[in-house]
Amino acid sequence: MAESAGSASSAFGRVGRRFSFLDALTWGITAVIGISYFFGITLGHVFVQDDFAAYVMHAANLVEGRPYSAIHYVPNTQAPWVSPANGYPPVYPLLLAPVYWRLGMDLLAMKIMTVGTFVIFLAACALWVKPLVSSGLRVIVVGLVGLSPAFWSYRDLISSEFPYLMFSFLALLAIRRGPSVVQRWPQVGWALLAALLLYACYGTRTIGIALCGALIAAELLSLRKPTRFLMLVLGVVAGLVILQSVLLTSPTGYAAVAHFSVRSMLENAVGYAKSLSHAWENGFSKAAHVGLTAFWKRIREGALEAFYLVIYMAILLAWGAQMGIRGLIPVLPIYLTYVVLGIAETVEAWRVQRARALVAIVAVCVALSYLGGLRQRAWQLSMANVNDASAQELFAFLRAQTQPSDLLLFSKPRSIALFSARATASLDAQESASESARFLREHEVRFVIQTSWNPPSYAQLLATDGAQFAEVFRNRDFQVFRVHSEVVAAGQ
Repeated sequence: MAESAGSASSAFGRVGRRFSFLDALTWGITAVIGISYFFGITLGHVFVQDDFAAYVMHAANLVEGRPYSAIHYVPNTQAPWVSPANGYPPVYPLLLAPVYWRLGMDLLAMKIMTVGTFVIFLAACALWVKPLVSSGLRVIVVGLVGLSPAFWSYRDLISSEFPYLMFSFLALLAIRRGPSVVQRWPQVGWALLAALLLYACYGTRTIGIALCGALIAAELLSLRKPTRFLMLVLGVVAGLVILQSVLLTSPTGYAAVAHFSVRSMLENAVGYAKSLSHAWENGFSKAAHVGLTAFWKRIREGALEAFYLVIYMAILLAWGAQMGIRGLIPVLPIYLTYVVLGIAETVEAWRVQRARALVAIVAVCVALSYLGGLRQRAWQLSMANVNDASAQELFAFLRAQTQPSDLLLFSKPRSIALFSARATASLDAQESASESARFLREHEVRFVIQTSWNPPSYAQLLATDGAQFAEVFRNRDFQVFRVHSEVVAAGQ
């Protein structure tokens, strides 16, 4: 688990005075990037990332003393990936809870808090990468990570990606430091800190359990036996996981909808390879295979983050759902670090002039790539937002003209549940009309909400028998249809 120093010292040098300047430059860039992330945050939230509403409702439940998983969502077996039946992991809602307690449902404040976790992550990343590369390369890594369009596009979302990055890289730092402490009680303190951070990873995104697996693999392969540090860490993590399952929620909702097959794994591998280009926004990642050499070297060294990358990607590929760039964000900083290490190792034996020329060319290509991605109009601005006037009209109608016991059907059910306090459900994008009609009857759906960006299954359902549905609301973006009482009664 020992961290090896980076190469390419001939190209960048390790002169004492340059150390201090480059370190200052690293932290200056970190500060500038961190501050820039707070600009451009907008009011409201896009419907497309519907998870935000579930996180807010979980936070509200924690503050107001309601059952954690009571978020007004009715699962549809045909649409298992919309939301886990028993709710999301609780750590991110716990971070949102103080904001809700002080400011209520202030989505802007929740976004600011979330961006704050990214700033902490970026600082942790700068510390984590320090033993791996030269001071000059550290500046490049921090710039690549902090300015990546993949991260930049998530700064206007209430999402668990940034908190997960924060906890995972703080955990990597704690695990690096803990075993090196000789004294017993300070090492116990580091073990407890590492355990809390590892649990926080799991409690933010269940796939964070990959870090525990990586710690076990790295320790056993390097030392051939479990250490006191490892046993203490795993014991505390196990206790916290059990406590979460008993008091709040467990990942059974994810396990229930898991779908493993060779075909899905191959499809996921192709999909994630394509999604990786979003890290560069112009396909430059096709040349980034040089990172593989650095990866294999780190694996041979028994590096924790290399095992973490392997286990995380194995879980991601085996899982049934394709998450795109969102699934890769937690390990993207490691990938970018390996790309830099790979390029540095490639040019190590070259003459200084050639090495600097290649690095300069790569830097220009990446800069142009990033500028193109960062200058693009934020994708969220072109999408329907809960703050739109038409959405506010819809929410007001639902609160006034529907009953608390009514079940509403919409493609983004958690958003409707958050702003209407009504039970909601969703159809699968490719669900057949007959299956949709059956769900309508069995669950006594009272209202169906239609919009131009609903998946085809909604139009197919509404077209099956127009007499079943009566339009009761319409504005520029939304229609609401009441399901006739005799149709509901047929399911009773």
